[in-house]
Amino acid sequence: MNRRTVIKQIAISSAAAFLFPSCFKDNRDQNTYVKLNNVQVTEDEKDLVGMIADVIVPETDSPGALKLEAHTFALVMVDDCLSKKDQEQYLSGLRSFDNSVESLTGQSFRKTPAAERAKILEQVQRDKDKLAKEVNYFYNRTRGYVVQAYTTSQHFLTTVKEYQLIPGPSFHGCAPAQNQPLANG
Repeated sequence: MNRRTVIKQIAISSAAAFLFPSCFKDNRDQNTYVKLNNVQVTEDEKDLVGMIADVIVPETDSPGALKLEAHTFALVMVDDCLSKKDQEQYLSGLRSFDNSVESLTGQSFRKTPAAERAKILEQVQRDKDKLAKEVNYFYNRTRGYVVQAYTTSQHFLTTVKEYQLIPGPSFHGCAPAQNQPLANG
């Protein structure tokens, strides 16, 4: 190998490392942050969605929704899949959730110890007709997205309920069809 080729390869790899630093970083130990394009959510609001997710699917001997980042999934779904009007309604409900819950239950959801938050959400579920429309919308969407995130997670599909590719192992494609008369004749 000649010197000119070595210098050329070093220059190209240095330029690539400078231009594309994310390709050379080891991000495995860092928390994943998802950039939202259409909605603006503060860290406190993201934490509130995480608290709700943690109550909906709590951590037991298996990881809960918070550890599986179901709250991040919920926010990404809001950002990517909802219309502008629905995003605004969701954010309005998110921002007024704690005050609405406090007026309904007499307790702040954020300030209540984690062990007692389930009782608050049970009361929210029971008395949802007393809450504002956007708060109900926010809570129902969040609950749905958290359950969807959890039930489609790798942990759930490998540990809790083993995933089976349709049609599954019981499918026999070469089995003879039974003679059934047609409905119309």
